[in-house]
Amino acid sequence: MKAPEIARAAPDRFGWIALIGGTTIIAWSGVLARLLDVGPLAGAAWRVGIAAPVLAAWVKLAPSRDLSAVSPARYALPLFLAGLAFAADLGSFHIAVTGTRIANAAFIGNVAPILTVVGGALFFAERPSARVWPALALALAGSWIMAGMRAPDRIGFGDAFALTAAVAYAAYLMIIKQVRGGLDGASATLWPAAVSAVALTIAALIHGETMVPSTARGWTIVILLGVVSHAMGQGLTSVAVGRVPVSLVALVILAQPPFSALFAWATLGETMTAQQALGGAVILAAVFLARPR
Repeated sequence: MKAPEIARAAPDRFGWIALIGGTTIIAWSGVLARLLDVGPLAGAAWRVGIAAPVLAAWVKLAPSRDLSAVSPARYALPLFLAGLAFAADLGSFHIAVTGTRIANAAFIGNVAPILTVVGGALFFAERPSARVWPALALALAGSWIMAGMRAPDRIGFGDAFALTAAVAYAAYLMIIKQVRGGLDGASATLWPAAVSAVALTIAALIHGETMVPSTARGWTIVILLGVVSHAMGQGLTSVAVGRVPVSLVALVILAQPPFSALFAWATLGETMTAQQALGGAVILAAVFLARPR
């Protein structure tokens, strides 16, 4: 099941704005995950569980006008698989940020864009513009600089989970790209979120984690993760995936590490070194280079 009409479409301004906005919002996730007073898998479950009713309201109040009315049941299997992939991504990322620096977890997680570009070429016959390839290489170099240019033999526990998150998120983006041929962005985000919530709740219970926040701050964090990070951030990203080639989606996602590192410095006091600042500047320059003209 392909969506060649979307794959061939040129990126539009609204899609580009949605992508930048979603990326910036999602960058807050690492900081918020550090402040949870429940287990990492439980926090991930709350994130998608709280997002689901918000996304349902979005679907109800702002129905798509550019796509024909298609029942989500037609895409039941892809949406289910997208939910499992996002559960693997989210659970792994929430574990990763407890075992490594936020900037490192975000960087290693950005192996996903490479896989996404390859997937776009294989499954959607996308041919990125000439400027995307040098921009992607430049952004990856900036991410490597930000993470301290770590050698493979120094990758630790948290970094391994970040890599798992990268593979799972690439799969999620590919599936969302597929279903966006017939579903609006809110619907394409809602049903995988519901599946992810169930899967992550089961995983957290099996893992024996604390499930219910015990403080007002704890409840505030899970609500922010659900409403802002997922419903808004991931919802906007799904909107963008239907309007922007996945090669550009992959590139802009690479902007998350500098934003994550900046937010971690501002709120958690994580030191932002000159090297990290340089890497972040390189990434943002790459995103600017690849912007639609």
